[in-house]
Amino acid sequence: MNAAASAAPDATAVQRIALKLFLDGPAALAPRDVIPVFHRWIQTRAVDGLLIDVADYTHLPTGPLALLVGHEGRYVLDRSGDRLGLQYVRTQPLDGPLETRLRTVAAMLLRAARRLEKDAAPAGPVRFRGDEIDWIVNDRLLAPNKPDTFLAVRPAFESFLDALSGGAPWTLTPRSESGTRFGIHARGPAGVPLETLAGRLDSAAGF
Repeated sequence: MNAAASAAPDATAVQRIALKLFLDGPAALAPRDVIPVFHRWIQTRAVDGLLIDVADYTHLPTGPLALLVGHEGRYVLDRSGDRLGLQYVRTQPLDGPLETRLRTVAAMLLRAARRLEKDAAPAGPVRFRGDEIDWIVNDRLLAPNKPDTFLAVRPAFESFLDALSGGAPWTLTPRSESGTRFGIHARGPAGVPLETLAGRLDSAAGF
């Protein structure tokens, strides 16, 4: 076996990544109310990407409840782990190193979450937490759920989080459940609105 064939997978090369923000007070948002919002987003091109269709799984108790499917990725109202939030799942490749790809996905997610705060609040205010974020990798070959993967991607993820929080520390917790995809839950400084996080990402990107 040659060296190339025996080389370990490069976890930092992952492309199919997903980031999730969590709702603060999820009872304020009824999942069924998001379906017409997603349809309006397609009509008005309200969020990033070439938007194609909406899938309704709100009858399910957990997991993806509403999907806004696009060419580059999909926006998902998700209740995995019994926690309601908005996730952006990237399905098409992005340029640049892992840190840059994470920033791109996060910027798209933040814009959509801020828009959902305005568009999906018929019964009261909808707010997303700015102090928690989940990262999931949909690539078991390049990123198996093992400690080595965490060590390989941690520098890029921490650099991304530094840009998101202005250098404030985050606590990282890798997903340890057997048989699950690799992922990390990050908890940072409390009380930061999404607008502030988005502005920091823009500044870090030089916008």
